[in-house]
Amino acid sequence: SFSIFGISLLGAPCAAVGLVYLILASRFLIKDRKQGVESLVKNPREYTVALSVEEKSPIVGDTIQEAGLRHLKGLFLVELTRKDGERIPAPNHETKIAAGDILLFAGVVQTVTELYHIPGLVPATAETNKIQMERHKRRLVEVVISPSSHMVGVSIRESKFRTHYQAAIIAVHRHGERVTEKIGDIVLRPGDTLLVECGEEFVERFSHNHNFALISEVSGSQPPRSDLLHMLIAAGLAITMVIVATVGWMNLLTTALLAMFLMILTGCMTWNHAAGAISLPVLLTIACSFGISEALQASGAAQQLADFIVDVFSFSRVGLLFGIYIGTALLSSVITNNAAVALMFPIVADPTTGIIYTQKLNPYAALYTMMLAGSASFSTPIGYQTNLMVHGPGGYTFNDWVIFGIPLQILLCVVGVVLAFYIFPSP
Repeated sequence: SFSIFGISLLGAPCAAVGLVYLILASRFLIKDRKQGVESLVKNPREYTVALSVEEKSPIVGDTIQEAGLRHLKGLFLVELTRKDGERIPAPNHETKIAAGDILLFAGVVQTVTELYHIPGLVPATAETNKIQMERHKRRLVEVVISPSSHMVGVSIRESKFRTHYQAAIIAVHRHGERVTEKIGDIVLRPGDTLLVECGEEFVERFSHNHNFALISEVSGSQPPRSDLLHMLIAAGLAITMVIVATVGWMNLLTTALLAMFLMILTGCMTWNHAAGAISLPVLLTIACSFGISEALQASGAAQQLADFIVDVFSFSRVGLLFGIYIGTALLSSVITNNAAVALMFPIVADPTTGIIYTQKLNPYAALYTMMLAGSASFSTPIGYQTNLMVHGPGGYTFNDWVIFGIPLQILLCVVGVVLAFYIFPSP
């Protein structure tokens, strides 16, 4: 049996070695690039958004820099307006934040959502306060005004948008430019893109409304829940889940499912949130990889691959571990890590033809090596989900991954395999 933290015997040292490598090698192997952020904000829709600092906000009394508002990618703090009306254009990083301050940001919608995850920052427009809905149930949606809309030629205040749609307009984008007028005074035109705060049912209810040419929800825009009771319940359930799985009272799958149902029952999240967290492409990839694994076994290809690894790396048992690592790492560089491990599993652990049984390897050493190789994929941007997440915004090229990632992968291969060999010796 495998404990939930068993892999940490290899993972923790590898993480430490990898961190040292990142600190020492990044300044020499990775060029300083700014075009990633610049390309992010070059063409997309930009908005001017005013946010108010609530009385109990944790950033009250902090400076702009301490509050984390100094270097938000794709966002610029244009102005700070005090409660007494004092206006501070382009406040510097040492400016103190006070309750009731209005912070005016300019930036692209993809990064405006970051502001929604800062506790105590809420839209400054009074219309949002009139929406009859808890804040954590709201999200941001982009709405394009159609040419036939009855709102064309009417100011936002006169359109009574909140009354008709139970949603509040917090910013407007027009033909490649930010609209900086006061929200209520903006006269709407065909093609205007409105950034709207609304409930989760808005898109479904009004997707075919003749007033809107297009409606699109902004991904990740739902504000976090901030009430202490549900925070404590969620944290308690998560900690209990880890403890129960670690002690071995229940298997990890059962424990995780039970914790999920309890979080839904206690109101920490909804069924929609739970369903939205499921990545269908990942599940389909894993399911398909199991089918391919069966085909490898049935056709004899798994046996051939296992024999090849044994023939090439048969000089010692540590050599076989290197073969397992390299084979898994190569697969993980071109397909997802889940699929790579699923394909390698029968080659390593099949009861009749697997390397563990034919070569009498320690199962922990072999399977932990395979797990580590499947996750430590740094040589291509497609090797792991987080690689793709940083590839575009970071402005990295494919060569960056090769130049920086391959040495790191070789380093972790050596460290991981040597540790597995000595911590889990074979009989």
